Amino acid sequence: MSQHIFNKRFGYVIIFIALLLIAYPLLYYAYKFYNPNLGGIDFYYYYPLYKDFDISKVEAPFNMRLVGGFFVYLLSKSGFYYDAVVSFHNENINQRIFFNAIFVNWLSVVVTLFLLFRNIYMQSKTFWFAFAMILIFLTGFGTLFFLSNPTSDGFSVLLITITYILYKQKNILIYLLYVLLLFQREFAFIIFGILAFIDFIYSKEKFYLYHFGINILLFLTYIILRKTLFYTDLYAAQIQQTTFLHSLFSIHIDLWAFCKQVFLSQNIYFLYCLVALLNYRYQLSINKKHLYTLIIFIVLTFLISRIAVANNNMSRFLYMFVPILILEMIVPELLKLKTKLPTLFS
Repeated sequence: MSQHIFNKRFGYVIIFIALLLIAYPLLYYAYKFYNPNLGGIDFYYYYPLYKDFDISKVEAPFNMRLVGGFFVYLLSKSGFYYDAVVSFHNENINQRIFFNAIFVNWLSVVVTLFLLFRNIYMQSKTFWFAFAMILIFLTGFGTLFFLSNPTSDGFSVLLITITYILYKQKNILIYLLYVLLLFQREFAFIIFGILAFIDFIYSKEKFYLYHFGINILLFLTYIILRKTLFYTDLYAAQIQQTTFLHSLFSIHIDLWAFCKQVFLSQNIYFLYCLVALLNYRYQLSINKKHLYTLIIFIVLTFLISRIAVANNNMSRFLYMFVPILILEMIVPELLKLKTKLPTLFS
């Protein structure tokens, strides 16, 4: 396929349609076989939001996942539905809403794939390289098991991906995305706070210091909103200062379960490590800024998962960073490695 087609809008339309077709089995599989009772009970907390957009019946923090929930609500009210015999049955759950919750997250995955392809193609100018990289994301553990279910992660990762692209472009629209993230996924402010902090350390540009401060303020705003307008009792311990130290130092972790559910699920992180090791082997420079960013991010993610008493959910938090991991870290390292590919197996 000629590469110049992607300089035109038509080429990207073809790619988007192709991604819809390639990713369709993921939608069918998730709808057919996903069961919230097997580790996905968060769906039940979201259900009143999806059904009636009734925030008063939703526990915190789920009652602040409003943006994606609103799209599920609108889609369900429109009558959009794919009737099929599925594994999950609950007389109190409307199957139409269950389908639309999965559909919104699936479509979010497709749009994320498209954005990844477009940005990787712009970096590499190579169609097959960009296509291979998005297939890595499509088949990633987290895409299959975290993003393709009826909760909120798929849509959250899409918003984080868009925000990252705007952040790199220094586009003013990023402020709109920050507002959307405030009512979709507060963990994004940890991600962009770390990115801005490291970027400022290395560049000394005030732009990054400014965004570091904004992300701190937005995270504090989330805490205030959760303690006031969106307060509920169920997970109130997550926002009580008196429980922070206890959660951090009273660690009771099933180590084997933690390794299986957190460590072994990060296949794309392992890919980055493999590429970095290959670059080291061929005496290519490894970007230390990326290494420091990842170390700080992983440590803070662990601490936050401890405070939230969500140890094994750390894998889901880590996966929200994966589109950035691909665009910011894996792609540049692979492009450097391309110069050594002919001798890689010699």
